[in-house]
Amino acid sequence: MTLSSPSPLADPLPPVESLEPKELAREFQQAMLDHQLSLNYQPIINLETGLVCGFETLMRWHHPQRGPISPGIFIPVAEQTGLIVEASKWALKEAIAALRRLESHVGHNENIYMSVNFSPNELSADSFLDEMYNVISASDVRPVQIQLEITCELLSIQTDKAKKTLDICRKRGLKIAVDDYGLGEPIEFFPYMDNFPITAVKIDRDLICDMLTIPEEEELVQNIITEAKKRKIEVIAEGIENKDEALKLLELGCKYGQGFYFTRALPERELTTLLLKISGFSDKLK
Repeated sequence: MTLSSPSPLADPLPPVESLEPKELAREFQQAMLDHQLSLNYQPIINLETGLVCGFETLMRWHHPQRGPISPGIFIPVAEQTGLIVEASKWALKEAIAALRRLESHVGHNENIYMSVNFSPNELSADSFLDEMYNVISASDVRPVQIQLEITCELLSIQTDKAKKTLDICRKRGLKIAVDDYGLGEPIEFFPYMDNFPITAVKIDRDLICDMLTIPEEEELVQNIITEAKKRKIEVIAEGIENKDEALKLLELGCKYGQGFYFTRALPERELTTLLLKISGFSDKLK
């Protein structure tokens, strides 16, 4: 009896890094249709109490054949092709739904918020404000529980359009945070505190990483905190990786922070336990 030869294995997919942007965009568009996208949530911590006060939503893509694909690869392509608009619309709806589910488990707390990233493409879209308003109106969450997270780059390249959009968002009650704050020349990013209706600045992780060893960086962090406090703008430190950084930020007057020292970004199923923990992360701040 002769055994038939096994069928040859299918050729492996080329590495995602080698794909042309057009092909990666096509796969990303399919990922949205096939529900391959998900959100993880990184807690934002009150450094004075150790309690969770909000979450930054982070998009994840798990390809059925390729496995996890880094946001550093797919987000730029999504932005360049405009697909980020639809993806962020989905992320906003999912973040709001997750917040409602959390509140059903731990009790309503209007101080807990979701921070969702938005790109220049989205804020410049004519339909952005109406779609944002419709999504929030259809939910039971208050506008103050949603934080729009934008970059300094957006404010620098779309000043007039961005300001008008952000003014309306702020009047409707939404929080507005500026990410990557502190990079570049202070003469460029400090005026954003006065020129735009922002409620929080997020100090870039590079400054946090260097502030313990480079006096000039510590001075800049201190200046950002001081100037923000004068304007009643919250300060959130990003990328806190150890206890010394957390305690230094407290010493400098920074009230909020996030980073791997506290926890990585988590799937929704792990957030309820986190919120029910009465002491929060206070043990990491002693």
